[in-house]
Amino acid sequence: MNWQKVFGSVPDFRINRRKKHNLVDILVIALCAIVSGADDFEEIEAYGKRKEVFLRGFLELPNGIPSHDTFNRVFKYMDKSAFGGCLYRWSKELLGFIKSSIVQINVDGKVLCGTAKSGFKKSGICILSAWVAEHHLILGQEKVDAKSNEKTAIPELLKSLDLEGSLVSSDAAGCQLKNADGSPCDLIIEKGGDYLIAIKKDHKHMYEQITDWMSKRKKHMCFDEWIDFGSGRIEKRVCYVETQLALLDDLSEWKHLKSIIMVEANREKGGKITYENRFYLSSLEVTAKEFNKLIRNHWSIENHLHWKLDVVFREDMSRTKTGNAAENMTTARKLALQLLNQVQDKESVKNRRKIAGWDDNYLLNILKNLTKN
Repeated sequence: MNWQKVFGSVPDFRINRRKKHNLVDILVIALCAIVSGADDFEEIEAYGKRKEVFLRGFLELPNGIPSHDTFNRVFKYMDKSAFGGCLYRWSKELLGFIKSSIVQINVDGKVLCGTAKSGFKKSGICILSAWVAEHHLILGQEKVDAKSNEKTAIPELLKSLDLEGSLVSSDAAGCQLKNADGSPCDLIIEKGGDYLIAIKKDHKHMYEQITDWMSKRKKHMCFDEWIDFGSGRIEKRVCYVETQLALLDDLSEWKHLKSIIMVEANREKGGKITYENRFYLSSLEVTAKEFNKLIRNHWSIENHLHWKLDVVFREDMSRTKTGNAAENMTTARKLALQLLNQVQDKESVKNRRKIAGWDDNYLLNILKNLTKN
């Protein structure tokens, strides 16, 4: 396996005369360990020591297995952009093989709860991710500055992505007409993409005008109804689309806007029914059925990325937060998750991790998905 091709672009920050272990060896051991069930640096070291004979089959290991302090130091100081680039290049290669007419990129943030101060959940490190919903691929990530929020990080993430022919969907954090780093919607259009952005009450006048207009006009609009059964609940979503926007004064500055969307959602569970109306802006002009699907697809990032990172990889329990360690470990987990998602069997991702730890041949077959291209 050509690991130099995978990780060779990551610069080594260490002084040559003090290096005992190859950087590529350190990264491959960490990846194998995380795929196989390790969740922190101590567990990565323990995995390496018990699998040293196996690892020597494809790594040099001139001085054996590094200590957990070495893994910690490398992830703390390693170039986060270069390491992340290893994952993003692989995702782009996979996407190139399977690219469909519209690629939907979900943008959403996740707080690493284990890094928060006691009693202040929102003080934890927040990582913004770009996720291809249909194919479960990670295209990029951006750390939200400690003194800021997702609104400032979204433009920076968008600048790093190839958006040509893509649809970018975001929650209300992306609904910004003006921003010091550039309007997210304008950036998306400039890079050849389209947007689907949620709007909430923090845009008071625009939100009020849209809700009033859609409530009065919905009987004249095209709509689509979708019903879902599962987990002891029934959910119905009715999607309405309005493309006649000339009379909506508060939207006049949104020069690329073509559609406003309303989703009436009601959920019945345990005899209790809840109702919610959600509103969206889009530069696309498609049917209510297509918008209903695209809006549902956005939550793939919560269900198939954030949830799995928390439940399968126990990311919320990680307290790693110094230097670049949190971002680099998040990249490693996402790289492991993407590898596990490529496996074509009937096992869950959780079971695949365990089997990879038990069966070296199973692990080698997983790793080949990363090194064969």
